[in-house]
Amino acid sequence: MAHPLPAGFWRVFRRELRRIQARPNLAFMLGPFPLFLMLLLSAVFSAGLPRNLSVAVVDNDGTSLSRQAIRMVDATPDVTVTLQLANLAEGKQAIIRGDVYAVILFPENMERDLLSARQPEVVTFYNNQLLTIGGIVSRATRQALSTFSAGVSVRVLTSNGLTQEAALEAIRPIPLQQSPLFNPALDYTQFLLAALMPTVLLIFISAGAALNVARDLQQHNGARNLVRLGGSALPALAGKLTPYLLAFLLTLIFGDAILFGYFDAPFQGSMLLHVAYSLLFIASSLCLGAFIATVAGDTVAALGMTGVMTGPAFGFAGISFPRIMMNNFAWAWGGFLPLIPYLQLRVDQVLRGTPIETSLPTLGWLALQMLVYGGLALLLLKRKASRPEPSKEAAT
Repeated sequence: MAHPLPAGFWRVFRRELRRIQARPNLAFMLGPFPLFLMLLLSAVFSAGLPRNLSVAVVDNDGTSLSRQAIRMVDATPDVTVTLQLANLAEGKQAIIRGDVYAVILFPENMERDLLSARQPEVVTFYNNQLLTIGGIVSRATRQALSTFSAGVSVRVLTSNGLTQEAALEAIRPIPLQQSPLFNPALDYTQFLLAALMPTVLLIFISAGAALNVARDLQQHNGARNLVRLGGSALPALAGKLTPYLLAFLLTLIFGDAILFGYFDAPFQGSMLLHVAYSLLFIASSLCLGAFIATVAGDTVAALGMTGVMTGPAFGFAGISFPRIMMNNFAWAWGGFLPLIPYLQLRVDQVLRGTPIETSLPTLGWLALQMLVYGGLALLLLKRKASRPEPSKEAAT
C-alpha cells in the first residue's frame, strides 16, 4: 500500500526517531520534563482561588461595633484577621516583614459617629506592588465593610421610625447588579493556568525545533544531506519536525486533561476548532524554531535567539496587562508569536463559546504564522543546501 506522504518524509522521520532514542536528554525534554512542569503548575494553582490572605487590624475604637466589623472582615473567604496591633507603625512593619498583606485602621469614636449619622473613615493599607493580592484584599475588605456599614445605616434609620424596606431604599436608591459573564468565580485555573501551560510549551516547542534543526545545519554539508535524504526541502523539514509535533501534541492533550478533567474547567465552544488551533499552535511554534535555526546556523545562537524571542511571550499575551494598552513595539512583538492568537482562540472557545465564524480570522492569523515561518525556513534551507560548502581539507 502506497503511503500518501513521500518516501523521503518517512526516511527523515525514522532517522529523527532514532536520534531521539539515542539521546536520553532530548527524549527527556520532549516528554517527561514538560509533563512534570504541567503537574508542577497544576499543583501551584490547585487551590483555584487565593483564600485566607492574612490581614491585621488596628482598632482605635475598641467598641462592640468595631469588633463586629472586624468579625465581618474575618468571615470573608478571601482574607483572615491574624493580627490585632496597637498602632499603624506596627502595621507598617508587619507588611514590610510579610506577616500580613494589609492593615485595616478603625478610627476613634467610630461607633459614636456611626450612630450619629456621621461618616467615620475606615482605611485599608495594602501593598499594591502585589497587584493580584492587593486587588483581592482591597475588594474583600471593601465588600465586608460596605455590608457592615449598610447594616448599621439600616439599624439607625429603623430606630428613627422608618420601615426596613424604606431604610433599604434610602441607603441604596439605585441598586447595582453586577453579572460577570465569563469566569464569574475568578478561578485562576481558568485563565492564568490555562495561559501559563501553553507559554511553557511555546518555549519548549520552539527551542526543541531550533536545537535539532540547527544540529543538522551546523554539520558538514548538513543542509545538503538533510534535503537529499528527504528528496526535497519540504518533506525533509516536515519529516524532521513531525516527531516533535506528535510529542508536544500529547503534552498539550495532557495539559487539557488536567484543566478539563481534574479542575473541571468548562468548555463552551467547538471541540473540532479547539483541536485545529491546537495543532496549528504546535506547528507554528515548530516552524518558528526551524526558521530561527536556519537564520542562526548553529545550536548556541539558535537557542539564544529562541530564548530572546519567546521568553517574554507571557508578558505580551494580554493576561496580566491588556494588549490594547501596549506600545507598538510590544504589540508587534507579541503579534509575531503563535501564543497570542492561540490564547485568543482558546479563551473564545473554552470560556466564551464564541461562534466559529467569529474565531476564523484569528485562526487565519495563526495559520499565516505557520505558513510564513515554515516558508522562510524552507527557503533558507534550500539556499543552504544549494550553496557549495568547503571540503574538510579546504577548511583545515
